[in-house]
Amino acid sequence: MENKHNFMYDDFSDRLFISCKKADEKVIGSIRTLNVNIDFGSDNKILNIELKKASDFLKFLGIKPKILNELKEANLVFRNCRDGYLIYFVLKTDNQIERIPYNIRSVKTSVTLK
Repeated sequence: MENKHNFMYDDFSDRLFISCKKADEKVIGSIRTLNVNIDFGSDNKILNIELKKASDFLKFLGIKPKILNELKEANLVFRNCRDGYLIYFVLKTDNQIERIPYNIRSVKTSVTLK
């Protein structure tokens, strides 16, 4: 599922924030995995994603981080994988489109209460 979202890149803190939250939706929980913060709504829908150290992440993938300062549009695409989720950050400038993958693996644990 791909939709247009609100976005902001702060080069001072090197954070990319993308929101697909509607005015009537409320964040009820968040998780942090490595350099990504994810906010969820009441129906487990992802409402916001923040990518910390965004330029370092792009450099690691061989993508020039200057794209972050030239963004005209930023979208998110989510795919369920058998062992978690695959999130694509789709970054668009006037003449460039980059599809950045980010894999989140789910960890199954069992808890015994005594």
